[in-house]
Amino acid sequence: MDLKNILTDRLILIPVTFEITNSLSDGSSNEIEKLGIKTDEQWPTKDTMDILPIVNKSLEKDRIPTGFEFWMIVKKDTMQVVGDIGFHGKPNEKSEVEVGFGLVEHERRNGFGFEALKAIINWAISQDSVKIIKADCLISNNPSARILEKVGMKEFNRDQNLIYWELKPIKSRHI
Repeated sequence: MDLKNILTDRLILIPVTFEITNSLSDGSSNEIEKLGIKTDEQWPTKDTMDILPIVNKSLEKDRIPTGFEFWMIVKKDTMQVVGDIGFHGKPNEKSEVEVGFGLVEHERRNGFGFEALKAIINWAISQDSVKIIKADCLISNNPSARILEKVGMKEFNRDQNLIYWELKPIKSRHI
């Protein structure tokens, strides 16, 4: 698959490569800077650093991003990484994927989360292997819950800590 960047009005979503995950794991942003992109002092976040070994291992096998890893969220006007968004792996046997996203704190509440999520969901909908998109967020995370609702996800369960969401897209319709 020839994976292309996803462009929105204000953002560029760039799939991470094996080289980028390796560089970030080593505490370096050299591979990102080679692309002409700057990193924010708050990125990668702790959550991003926690998933890097898993993504790196997946990319080590395939070498080429499938799109079901994570994507850097880059602001077009500053060419700076302000967060990331992506999936918890390839679709499972039920054709489900789980999406997650995070932004650096000072870029939250600017609509970037919604814009990036809408774009990545539209990308996922265009993949034949995806029939259901899932997500979860902390019950206390009202901003994320609002974004998930705004893109059309529906709550289907909750426990003491988390709200579980899903979207069963109609393939011909984009958000």
